[in-house]
Amino acid sequence: MVFRAVWIALAVAACAGTYGGHPPTTPGAAGPRGVEAAGLPYHVLDRAGHQLDEATFWSRLGAARVACIGEEHPNPHHHWVQLEVVRHLVKVWPHVALGMEMFQRPFQGVLDDFAAKKISEDDLRSRSGWADRWGYDFGLYRPTIAAVVDAHGALIALNAPKELTHKVAHHGLESLSPDERAQVPELDLKVAAHRAWFDALMEEMGGSDAHAKKDDKAAKDDKPDKPDKQQPPSDPPPAEAMPTADNIYTVQVMWDETMADTAAKFLAAHPDAHLVILAGNGHCHDSAIVDRMKRRGVKDVVSVRPVIDDGEDGVAQVLAKPMHDFVVVLELPADVKAKMAAEREREK
Repeated sequence: MVFRAVWIALAVAACAGTYGGHPPTTPGAAGPRGVEAAGLPYHVLDRAGHQLDEATFWSRLGAARVACIGEEHPNPHHHWVQLEVVRHLVKVWPHVALGMEMFQRPFQGVLDDFAAKKISEDDLRSRSGWADRWGYDFGLYRPTIAAVVDAHGALIALNAPKELTHKVAHHGLESLSPDERAQVPELDLKVAAHRAWFDALMEEMGGSDAHAKKDDKAAKDDKPDKPDKQQPPSDPPPAEAMPTADNIYTVQVMWDETMADTAAKFLAAHPDAHLVILAGNGHCHDSAIVDRMKRRGVKDVVSVRPVIDDGEDGVAQVLAKPMHDFVVVLELPADVKAKMAAEREREK
């Protein structure tokens, strides 16, 4: 049962990049006014921890062809950073596209129609299976998507369909049919730095009860439906094999490689385009999407990691194992920081 719990948790945590047990949301979150209200003062650090002035940061970001901006999925402050980056880059990049982990490859046509303003937001969400396949508040993404659509940019569905990743998690890559295997790009499962990162995350998640709400939903989804009380119960379907560590890792790589492959193919077909990628912090780092795009010939790829200065070691944890080109350090208001410190003291 441990691997099942870890697999469910990983589907949340590996994307969100919640390292060190820090909660994904903080006091002072956006509230009813949305992402626009989640802005905080910030500083930008390079991977060595040097603080950059804003002009240098924007210049370096603008010189890239691809910017991968990480997030903890429920964190409105991280989404505000993504929005700020997109709003800046649509002004300096002539042709901007937005690639998103949140949408899976089979729904590219739906994104095309939305970008062309042929369908409504409700159509976008229902036709792409947003509630079932992603599930986070669409409002966290709405202004960033709108900024690209208003700039006449493209929207790219980057991710692997869950039908494939679910099957691989439970039965392995060898269980895919030839048609299914053809949908999976080249997988490099032997990147030592990536496997070390993954193993450390697995170890952390094995003892964590975080993300319980999401875990409960995922566990419920994995169970057979209850029989109708008015009908005689039928035999339950055979239980699926529990995911192994290697299968879980294969899925993690499938996510990264599929997003890198989709992005690289889009750029090859649109040589004048630039791309912003929105993905979890567990995907927007060196050995994940970034290096896997570089392996496919896209050299000018940079990553940005938002992190809230929690008054303890949140920033230090990111800098201790540098995996990002830029770290955007968000500063909480003094009263919020004091409240968090008081809560930590009470928990001791």
